[in-house]
Amino acid sequence: MFKDAFGIKDTLLETTFRNEMSVMRDVQGLPVLLVEADPESRSQIIQILSSENYRIDTAETITQMMDRDNWSDYFLIILEHELPDGRTDELLPRLQKLAPDAELLIITSQSRIENMVIAFRNEIADYFVKPIDPELFRSSLKRILQNQTISSELRQTQAQLKAIVETAIEGVITIDRRGLVQSFNRAAEKMFGYSASEIINKNVSLLTRSPTREQHDQYISHYLETGISDTVGARRELNGCRRDGTIFPIELSVTDLPQFGVFAGIIADISERKQAEQKQKELTRAIAIAGQQERRQLANLLHDHLQQLLVGVRIHLEIAKKDTPEEAIKQTLERADELLNQGIELTRSLTAELNPVVLHEEGLATALEWLSHNMKERYNLTVTLDLDRRANSSNELTNIVLYECIRELLFNVVKHSQTAQAEVRMSLVSEQKIEIVVSDEGIGFDPRQLDKQLSEASGIGLSNIEFRLSLIKGKFWLESSNGNGTIARMIAPTDSEESKALDDKV
Repeated sequence: MFKDAFGIKDTLLETTFRNEMSVMRDVQGLPVLLVEADPESRSQIIQILSSENYRIDTAETITQMMDRDNWSDYFLIILEHELPDGRTDELLPRLQKLAPDAELLIITSQSRIENMVIAFRNEIADYFVKPIDPELFRSSLKRILQNQTISSELRQTQAQLKAIVETAIEGVITIDRRGLVQSFNRAAEKMFGYSASEIINKNVSLLTRSPTREQHDQYISHYLETGISDTVGARRELNGCRRDGTIFPIELSVTDLPQFGVFAGIIADISERKQAEQKQKELTRAIAIAGQQERRQLANLLHDHLQQLLVGVRIHLEIAKKDTPEEAIKQTLERADELLNQGIELTRSLTAELNPVVLHEEGLATALEWLSHNMKERYNLTVTLDLDRRANSSNELTNIVLYECIRELLFNVVKHSQTAQAEVRMSLVSEQKIEIVVSDEGIGFDPRQLDKQLSEASGIGLSNIEFRLSLIKGKFWLESSNGNGTIARMIAPTDSEESKALDDKV
């Protein structure tokens, strides 16, 4: 499981057992230390070991046993419990330190249970009471060799895994069930500013900020009790805390490894990504603001120049009609006057849509009343309004964004809902939030095709509506199903410092 968590397939046990016979043929030359004072017993064990092709060193006393410097060579140490110069069970912890890769096997003439318990508490491989059964002894040797082979390959795999973890670009941390750090790779050291020796056996909450820091142990306890967590088995973004107190954004993936009693966390510093996202956000906001400025300039151009030119032409047409006696020319001039009137009305309508003066001068509620009248006049869509005028925002950018989103949603109703009626409700849900709901009882659509249908309907798309609302820290939800109409819901702040700053640029 631990290897799988880091992408290493665990086939070690299958490979070991499948190749057991070939492994057993490779025991020739494996060194064994036999410590036995009784000649008969020593001869019997040497015979068994020789038949299995082991290389044998012998000792008859504790003094002889300890007089050597090749402890790391031994695969197995066989100890008589009682030797002429002392008991070997008292030496077991020391032997395990001297020969950490060797298995220990006890032989004895005594069948005292307490001696056996002491031996197994010291994690010996096996325990034999004389006289020794040769077949049982051979079976024990095979089992020990098999376990040693598995342990050796496990150690090799763990060493490889440790090397991978230590050289990983991302931080890798393991913690126990109490939240205490058990391992801390070099990338984590660089990321958080702690050395491994400083942080190991310390609570991992040191690497987080409030309120996560104070509640971290509760998160672990809740998971261990219920098996429910929004962190384990998921990828989350949160803030980390360096040794110097610096707060920075991280992405965390946590895996539970119950076999080892630990949680493994892979941590990435996403500071650069967040900075890039912020720059992109600022750029898109600047583009949106520039677009709004362009629309306002175009509306002013239509109003201040083109409409005035058209009105001037109309005045001259009126003079020409009065000064022309011929009826045919008068009819032509009257037709031109009609077309000119249509052009003037069209420019007025475009001006109002691009930059509704009523929105800037009287607020969102009054602008929606004008929009309702305009949708009826131009598209035969009856828009029922339920407006709480207390919900008017004093922020111009907020009003512009909400107005544009409502208008686009009403265009969607006209083009795709197959209904001639819609409703717009605006209410104050709190002192800081406005809720606007645009709904219809048309044919609806499949929400799985939501963004595609919105984009085809108006060219704006759900993502763009969400983006526009993000300029004012607003949110957008859309509910629909085939045959049951559509409900679009928007929540926006009545005011915010960010909107004010953007508003100053518009």
